[in-house]
Amino acid sequence: MKKWIALILALVMAAGMLVGCSQEQETADTGSEGASTEGATSEGSTAEDAYAVSGNITLGTASSTGTFYYVGAAIGNAVSEAGELNVLVQATAGSNENVAMAQSGDIDIGMANSDALYAAYNGIMGYEDAGKQDIQQIAALYESQLHVFVTEKSGIQDISELKGKKVCVGSQGTSYLFINEAILNAYGITLDDITPYYMDYAEAAEALANGDIDAAFQTGGYPISGIQQYAATTAFRMLPLSDEVIEEVNAEYPFATPSTIPAGTYENQANEEDVKTLSYMTCLFCSSKADDDQIYAFTKLMMETLDTYKDTNSSTQQISPETVATQFIPFNAGAERYYKEAGLLE
Repeated sequence: MKKWIALILALVMAAGMLVGCSQEQETADTGSEGASTEGATSEGSTAEDAYAVSGNITLGTASSTGTFYYVGAAIGNAVSEAGELNVLVQATAGSNENVAMAQSGDIDIGMANSDALYAAYNGIMGYEDAGKQDIQQIAALYESQLHVFVTEKSGIQDISELKGKKVCVGSQGTSYLFINEAILNAYGITLDDITPYYMDYAEAAEALANGDIDAAFQTGGYPISGIQQYAATTAFRMLPLSDEVIEEVNAEYPFATPSTIPAGTYENQANEEDVKTLSYMTCLFCSSKADDDQIYAFTKLMMETLDTYKDTNSSTQQISPETVATQFIPFNAGAERYYKEAGLLE
């Protein structure tokens, strides 16, 4: 009888071991499948996986009346609608504040002109005291042009005439204040020779229209909406940069490239010819602490939804596969991965 009991117990134990092995194998198989789903944002992900990447991303732009904001909102809405990422577009003081906010983690992605990225990454120009900043490039979007505005009734025809005048040299916290000062210097004017003001687009245009200032330096993709609003009722003139000044500034700061603003860009614009000026490429960037998988998904969705927002304004019309991977500082790994997948980088 004992032998029978022992035999039965042995059979029960063997059956239990077989069931356990079967369950363990099933769990392993399920886990393997789960890994391929949960790991959709890993380095080995397929192109379609970007649409399943989720989470919130805050995108810092600039003044709500500026081109940064309109372009950022167009991109953010397109990305949010296409996939699972939720892009929160935030108005800020512009390039330099975006760099600081990316460092502190207050935004995940920022917009900045190429001069700000180059200066911040290398710790030069306006970042000599702060030192090198921990930033990575995501994309090159469009060109932002320097506008130097006066009212037509002021009679001012040339930048050299601004000595002794009240001049808005840009918005506080923007990247191009350093370049604007270099331009004034090229005309023999220092900040001590003028009364400098720091205003955003709309404030500067309103101050010009009211006669509170004599001239305004502002940079943005044309037409800048904050300026456009006041140009509808006030005759403005844009002051061109001379070929010599353009060449001088470009030689020292290669990221400031020769450009033009077409005559008739703004209502009541007095210029009869295209206005010679300098431009900077407006870019998207992040800190190295950003989630590479989210940046990969954001970049891919931004480019694959381009047709849905490309006609928002003349700046979004410039965004293209041919220029988006133009590099000023090292790329984020996620953005670089997309560009290589898309054949935009080797």
